[in-house]
Amino acid sequence: MSSKNSTLFFVDAYSPNEGDSNLVLEYGILRWSENKSERPEVYVHTYLKPQVNYNRIHWSEASKMKISRDFIESKGDLPAIEDMIEADYLKRKSVVCFDVSAEPFSSLTCNSEHVFSIVDVFADIYADDEKARSCDTLAKMCDYVGLIPDDNRNTNYTPLLKRLHQMAALWSFLEELLLNPKRRKSISAGGIQPSFIWPLPESKDVWFENDPKSFNDLSDREITDFFSSNLADRLDWFEMNMYACDWLFNRQQRPIARELAGQRELAEFIFQKILSFRMQIWILIFYSQFFHKKEDSLTIAKNRGDFSVLRPAGIESFTNFIIDNLDLFLSADQKASLIASLINQSLHENDSVPFEHYDYDALRKKDHRAPEGPRLYFTSSPSQGRAAECYKEIRDATGRTIYMRFEIKGRGKERATHIDTVLHHVNELIREASNPFSDIWMTPALKLWIQYITGINFTDIVRPQKMNDSELLNSARITLRKIIEREANPYLQKLYANLNDCGKLIKQENIDVPSKGFNFQGISVEVMIVPSSKMGFIKRLFSFE
Repeated sequence: MSSKNSTLFFVDAYSPNEGDSNLVLEYGILRWSENKSERPEVYVHTYLKPQVNYNRIHWSEASKMKISRDFIESKGDLPAIEDMIEADYLKRKSVVCFDVSAEPFSSLTCNSEHVFSIVDVFADIYADDEKARSCDTLAKMCDYVGLIPDDNRNTNYTPLLKRLHQMAALWSFLEELLLNPKRRKSISAGGIQPSFIWPLPESKDVWFENDPKSFNDLSDREITDFFSSNLADRLDWFEMNMYACDWLFNRQQRPIARELAGQRELAEFIFQKILSFRMQIWILIFYSQFFHKKEDSLTIAKNRGDFSVLRPAGIESFTNFIIDNLDLFLSADQKASLIASLINQSLHENDSVPFEHYDYDALRKKDHRAPEGPRLYFTSSPSQGRAAECYKEIRDATGRTIYMRFEIKGRGKERATHIDTVLHHVNELIREASNPFSDIWMTPALKLWIQYITGINFTDIVRPQKMNDSELLNSARITLRKIIEREANPYLQKLYANLNDCGKLIKQENIDVPSKGFNFQGISVEVMIVPSSKMGFIKRLFSFE
């Protein structure tokens, strides 16, 4: 039985109520790659909230592991041990635990490929040693084999994570005895010598000297030293959660970032121009630790934040990492500024679209006979009691309106009916444009960007407010509304001016005027006015009665 050439996962969990696995307050897994010359790394670490009455918990015992009731309650939404069992992080893994027969370890490892128990292995190796057989705790076993105790120089790892590193060091020693049983006496006589696994290195409170403000203030050596294999030692694991490749448990899935246009350019702008140097460092730390991209993080840092030097696959991966976590990396002010910039750019681009006349009737006939290319959708509104169509609309394949046509014809009551119908549709357009969350202002791409930046589903933002809406949601809704109203106002005023011009032309019913067309946010709006003086001639020309 040897695990020398396989990746091992060391698992441990802490309950202050001995033997009660329902009251586990902390859970951790170390991953030790098949290259045993590298140190084990944290794979999972989280505090837990038991789904029981907290009065049952022995908080005085928990304090020995630096865990208090206030500490757990202040952590917000934490998973429970049942969630860890369901997450099944150890599925098809080779696992080492202290005692596999005890819960919750038997449940946590039920789907593991191989499970090794330190208790069982220790008992097998020292079956003929009565003193060794009396060692029933990790501390006693470590003391027996001569593993030096914690020197308390490292203050960044929690007691549980320190215990896991001790388990890894003890396992390495026991495995050596398994492979070389004849050397047991000589190996045991010297005890376990200090190694790169244990004891843990001293914590460093200062990351960099001279308080750098940017990557340019650091030398290549300082950057390389920081992003070395000991990077995890610098992190405060009392405040860090890790769930394999994420720091949020059961993160809500969002649309795939690849659907967003221009994401690389925006990611570069955000990382290099918007984020502070400290946040840039944290992003590279997270990318290194959670995505296990140590070399790419080092390369980006040494190139002073320029990630275009990475391989194409690396650029795509880092871009997606930034976009996927915009809601966490950006401050509230940065989010508002970025959203305003994106909306401003989108509205300007849509305003720059030239007006285009569409032959509604010809296009509808062509689409009906043999539709080719992207599908168009046609809507018309007959005037009340008449067959003449005085409002026509064309939408593209996505359902977005691209053309509106208002027609005013006839004389007397017929013309008045046309005008009333056109005014009805004009008022509908104004009402729609007055809604800041309307599709007129919010393109599908903008909605998707806003979801990534705020971390909130766009449909939740635009729906009516509910009593139980979170403060975060209400704040995002108010902020977004103000931004859109501010950015859209110039284009809304432009729409009012164009519609007022059309209204003046309609009043001058006996003047021969050309149709008026203008663009409004990518919608070609056309108003056709046939003077009433012409209608008599046209009617006589086509009258067969």
